[in-house]
Amino acid sequence: MTIDLTPQEFRQLAAQAVEIIAAQLETLQQSAVRRPVPAAQRDAFMQQPLPHAGVPACDLLERFVQEIQPYPMGNFHPRFMGWVNSTPAPLGIIADFLAAALDPSVAGGDHAATYVEHAVLKWMKEILGYAPSAGAVLTSGGSIANLIGLGAMRHAVTGGDIRRAGFYASKSPMTIYTSTEGHSCIQKAVELLGFGSQYLRKVPVDSEFRLDMTALRKLVYHDRQAGMQPVCVAASVGTVNTGAIDPLWQLVEFCAEEKLWLHLDASYGWAAILAESTAPLYRGIAQADSIAIDQHKWFFIPIECGCALVKDAALMRDCYSLVPPYLRDEQSLPWFSEYGIQQTRGFKALKLWMVIQQVGVTGYAELITRNIELARLLVQKIKLHPDFEFIASGPLSIVCFRYKPSFVKDVDTFNRQMLPILMNAGRAFVTGAELHGQFAIRACIVNFRTTETDLEQVLQAVIEAGEQLKEAQNSSSA
Repeated sequence: MTIDLTPQEFRQLAAQAVEIIAAQLETLQQSAVRRPVPAAQRDAFMQQPLPHAGVPACDLLERFVQEIQPYPMGNFHPRFMGWVNSTPAPLGIIADFLAAALDPSVAGGDHAATYVEHAVLKWMKEILGYAPSAGAVLTSGGSIANLIGLGAMRHAVTGGDIRRAGFYASKSPMTIYTSTEGHSCIQKAVELLGFGSQYLRKVPVDSEFRLDMTALRKLVYHDRQAGMQPVCVAASVGTVNTGAIDPLWQLVEFCAEEKLWLHLDASYGWAAILAESTAPLYRGIAQADSIAIDQHKWFFIPIECGCALVKDAALMRDCYSLVPPYLRDEQSLPWFSEYGIQQTRGFKALKLWMVIQQVGVTGYAELITRNIELARLLVQKIKLHPDFEFIASGPLSIVCFRYKPSFVKDVDTFNRQMLPILMNAGRAFVTGAELHGQFAIRACIVNFRTTETDLEQVLQAVIEAGEQLKEAQNSSSA
């Protein structure tokens, strides 16, 4: 069995693959959002023996159609509103195919992929208000982008000595502050960077689930009094539970006063800076010392694609580069591997470069605004329906609510038990959230295909799942 394909064989196989994807797009509205993988199929995947003899490529395409394609995560579908997973732009899918065909390692060097990444990084800085001279690098996603940004912070607050001496040179523990709604990747980064989760302060939030500035001031003051070293606030620009945006301008002023590094986890919410209704909430974002964003969350770019940005490019390079200063050739572009933790890097930039040009900033503003408008419309529908209880919604595109008909006594337990029934039915996909001790159903709209009709069908799917649970409970108690 040969690994190579003739040009004609490749054309035929690629054409079949394109048809498979096109058929999937064609039948989206009629298909289930998501189907659980049957136990037998799960076992078949998990226990599949190591292949010794090869099989024809066309047979593997058929296996994909039969065994993999029917059980997607579901984020192609307009009624997928789970987590923060957008649907991919079709051109981005094609771009990933083309990028794989070139297969460059974009650590750096003089080839087209390098310059394409520089182009899209320039665009990201422009959207966020960063200077062209700022440091930036594409990443796999927000978790790594946050790690890189906080790593640059660690380098800055230790004067660079962290690379040589680690934390042994530190006289007292360093403290970092994020809200109780901050993403878990912040804690993971704090642990991986050696600060220790014991010194990550979880700041209470206000009634809109934003970091509470009064509480932050008190925590920083008490830590200083106790001999700690407050070093950083890691704020959220779009929390995953409600889409809350921490008070950016107040944080800019506070961090300047207290000489703290301001890092922003904008993985979800960054793109709404383009929407007229939410743009004022981003005042101060360009003053942050570092920012993490995800283009695969709300810019409709296929997974994986994130970005770490650090205002001080020289500091970012000093943090991650292992090229001695005397060997750095400032006449040529520095390598991306000097600005992050990866050496071998895929050609993520191509899909971003192609889709941004196809849609344009104006087009993105319209798409994101429409998602926000749909979220507001969903809130209205929930408030007008007697069987639903509105819980929370931030300024972006997340809505939290509960199914609360008159026959339900324990609302939390009922909604928890109902959620898997709803998911398994396949008509809609939403997730759960814990807010102030209450369990809520959470719908996140980051899909350019979603319409008002989809909102109505999601709510109807919740009602039907509730009725199904009610019948099951009545049967078991009879």
